[in-house]
Amino acid sequence: MKRKYYDDYDYEEAYQKQCDTLEEWELERLMKEGKVECLYRTTTTKSENIKSGTTLLEAQVYPSFKDKKDMPVTAKKRETRPSQKNLNDKNARRYLIRLANINFGKGDIWATFGWDDGHYPENMDAAQRDVRNFIKRINYRRKKAGLENIKYIYIIAADGNTRPHFHILMTGDGVDRDELEELWGKCERPNTRRIKPDDNFIITGLATYISNNPHGTKRWCPSKNLKKPDPPKRSYSKFKKSRVERMARDYETLKTQMEKAYPGYKFLDAEVKYNGINAAFYIYARMVRN
Repeated sequence: MKRKYYDDYDYEEAYQKQCDTLEEWELERLMKEGKVECLYRTTTTKSENIKSGTTLLEAQVYPSFKDKKDMPVTAKKRETRPSQKNLNDKNARRYLIRLANINFGKGDIWATFGWDDGHYPENMDAAQRDVRNFIKRINYRRKKAGLENIKYIYIIAADGNTRPHFHILMTGDGVDRDELEELWGKCERPNTRRIKPDDNFIITGLATYISNNPHGTKRWCPSKNLKKPDPPKRSYSKFKKSRVERMARDYETLKTQMEKAYPGYKFLDAEVKYNGINAAFYIYARMVRN
């Protein structure tokens, strides 16, 4: 009979203390004083850009417990469905970043549009209606030119102290920026730019900036024609407990072991966190294949 392990908890909530703040002797003590039995489960998520083929890989290594009582108690479970209403949720932000990295690249457009006094929306529903009508006008012109509908992700940001505005990532092929700004027509200073992806992180930086915009509760909406991320793959055997402990202790070992576990990928960065109660570790690493 296959043994059940317990790991349906929010490991980022349970493991918040950064290992790089620990002295070597403190790490050693943590490992010696570990009082619970666990093995390490690895979740691997890949985002392959449809234009360049560059693939960004995220690996999360976290404890899976033999006894349910040893599993950390957290407010959320391991994964929740990404919400399109609130980017205050980390799962929604991470999912948005993956969508952006898969679907947008060199030559595409990111833009910020707002409303001046003469076009100020009455409420969030009115603002969303303006954005949807804007996208319809873009697609109408594209259809007349024999082009497909744009792909997009837009985010409306507003609070009581800041004018409502929205960010949009969108298809750049066949789109003239001057014409795009004219089609919006509700503010005098729109900001449109062509995307220049990073060789390693694709457009993670841009997508992170947009998703972290601080102005209030943020609603986001993706077009239906976006390519979705593949389901993550999970393994109980990729990293043994002894190897995880060596990786937690030494950054160069972590880098070497990650590149060994994922042939063809180049290690980019990682963070290691720990839980002082169960003396276990959580690793989040990013890698790339060009």
